[in-house]
Amino acid sequence: MKSIVKFLTYFSVLFIVSCIEPHDMLTVINSDGSCYREFTGKADYSFIVGDTASKFNPLPVEIDSTWNISWKFRDSEWFKGYPAKSSMVDSIEKIIKLRDKINSGIEKSDDFFVLARRNYATVQEMGDKFRLKRSHDWSNLKVNYSLETNFRWFYTYYTYKETYLKIKTNFEIPIEKYMSKDEALFWFTGQPNLVQGMNGVEMREYVGNLEDKYNKWFANNNWNNEFKILIENFDQIKDKPVSKERLKLMSDTIFNRIDKDLPDFSMEEVLNKYFKTTTFSILWKDKSGPMKKFEDDWDKQSFVQYFGDAFNYKLIMPGKIIQPNNTIIQGDTLNWKLTAYRMVPENYVIQAQSRKANSWAFILTGIITIIAVGSFFWKPKRG
Repeated sequence: MKSIVKFLTYFSVLFIVSCIEPHDMLTVINSDGSCYREFTGKADYSFIVGDTASKFNPLPVEIDSTWNISWKFRDSEWFKGYPAKSSMVDSIEKIIKLRDKINSGIEKSDDFFVLARRNYATVQEMGDKFRLKRSHDWSNLKVNYSLETNFRWFYTYYTYKETYLKIKTNFEIPIEKYMSKDEALFWFTGQPNLVQGMNGVEMREYVGNLEDKYNKWFANNNWNNEFKILIENFDQIKDKPVSKERLKLMSDTIFNRIDKDLPDFSMEEVLNKYFKTTTFSILWKDKSGPMKKFEDDWDKQSFVQYFGDAFNYKLIMPGKIIQPNNTIIQGDTLNWKLTAYRMVPENYVIQAQSRKANSWAFILTGIITIIAVGSFFWKPKRG
């Protein structure tokens, strides 16, 4: 049987895997309210010459005529003709390889890069029309988009928001049973910053304590879900050491008797040990039985799919950024690590506000001021 520890390990591996090669996604908001979304990534030769089949498409979107595609080989310039003619691709590849061989004598990898951009008249249009490809782990993830524009004479303020709706799991026990709401938000999203002012040692101890709470919450939910399957099939047990009704009431009691450090145990072993029997083993003997099926199919649950991918998300706003949330700013670009973990406790919001100066308002105000001052000093001559 997969133990609770193995479930926890698997869940952690999903997070690690999702961080190996996240997709690069950029959203650019223009001052007129239009916008575009852009993806970049490594591509295969077959994709560059027009084969957009799933096995060759490195992007998380289906490529059609609505996307503007550019490509390059290694550090060459970007070329816009897509699909590219194989003769052109071969020529560029040959030139770059020859240059590198002359300059360094070292053969480099045959890396092609692709950039796909799609323009939208409004943010609302992007929300209506943008979709990830069906094969992507996040294809059915719901996201709401909004852009608010406020004109205030000298400046125009822009507030952009993307709301990723909370992922629905089959976990019935709220995480607040094991940690406070702020602790949960910090654990999953990084905000509020509960480690501000701590040194490295203190941070490690604090975060380690949160990890223990998270593991217990996760283990408790998996225990409860598997316990339901046990109860549904309880009648298959001969010489029952306890009634079904009594066993239902004892679920939390038995779970809480498990070592707090969550050793490598199985429900079968725990129940047999608790009731000093071996009768529960009958439910695990059949490899095609419901208990084995639950354990073997755990990773096929619908919510698990979201943890198989991630995005390096970037956002560019018009003007100067004045109010980002939980992000890293590099130049004029806001950066977020977008993972499914951030959508576990509640809706996850990417939000930023910027301010762009209205040059014409400054000029017009200057002209009006000059006229007003001039009229104060200027007096018409009397005839």
